[in-house]
Amino acid sequence: MDPIAVVDFETTGLSPSQGDRATEIAIVMLEGTQVVGRFQSLMNAGVPISPFIEAYTGISNEMIRAAPPAAEVMSEAARFVRDVPLAAHNASFDRRFWAAETERLGEDARRDPPMACTMLLSRRLYPQAGS
Repeated sequence: MDPIAVVDFETTGLSPSQGDRATEIAIVMLEGTQVVGRFQSLMNAGVPISPFIEAYTGISNEMIRAAPPAAEVMSEAARFVRDVPLAAHNASFDRRFWAAETERLGEDARRDPPMACTMLLSRRLYPQAGS
């Protein structure tokens, strides 16, 4: 079975186009139903976290100050994923942050991987379910 990388970001807000940045990335590599790899790291992008986001995510400015630089983390994440397709719950959100953070790394790390959305899939499979 071909691998797929399930990705999730925590961020300082909703939009990288408005200056929001990633504060954490987590990736689980799956082959079928087997977890074959994991990658997780906080990252310091130099953008302060608001009290609202801190309460929402549990990630504090103090935690971010001690975290590795965002460029280092995203470079490692891109190497971890390689050419494997991605999946995320609410993929449009995660895709924007993946693109924005890898774009900062330059052409060597930048790519636009296919990304499946588990939120859209679940809405199609269970249209009667609430959000």
